[in-house]
Amino acid sequence: MTATRDIQSLFVLVELLRTKVGSPISYSSLARDIGVAPRTVKLWIEVLENLYVIFKVVPYHRNIARAILKEPKIYFYDSALVKGDKGIILENIVALCLLKHNHFLEDVEGDETGLYFLRDKEKREVDFVLEHNGKLTSLIEVKYAESSLNKALQYFHNRFPNILAIQLVYELSKQKTIDGVSILKASNWLSQLKI
Repeated sequence: MTATRDIQSLFVLVELLRTKVGSPISYSSLARDIGVAPRTVKLWIEVLENLYVIFKVVPYHRNIARAILKEPKIYFYDSALVKGDKGIILENIVALCLLKHNHFLEDVEGDETGLYFLRDKEKREVDFVLEHNGKLTSLIEVKYAESSLNKALQYFHNRFPNILAIQLVYELSKQKTIDGVSILKASNWLSQLKI
């Protein structure tokens, strides 16, 4: 009976994660919602990762130990499982493309890569940060239809001016560059990734 209850609770966890794509998750909060221990939620998330149902994107921090303690974001390998608006589904698709791109660079070219998100104490956030062979290479913000420059992306680009800053937009009539940040059509940019 306990195994059946555990499987049902695992299904509940998956349903909860489907609604939290792109948001930092709290193991304690999920555990309260399901009625299990936070350690159990963490174990189940590891199982879902090992089964290639979900993958985590952790916050970027130079101090690795500190980054491990911060809340990760969860994305699905199958974007059809995502419950949310078109912007959240697009963010999941971009996360998956970036992950595949990194795996290509690691497996085929032997490079070291990292996929993170960036958030500071003032809650300014950029959806994705790419790392290549120990160096940050790209700041990437994802928007479904907004073509005005994202303020958090601009802020971090000003702090890291030598890193490529890109705002990917699904519905974009004209690509442009504002203050060194490229606002690009998501489909065009993603089609150029090595995956």
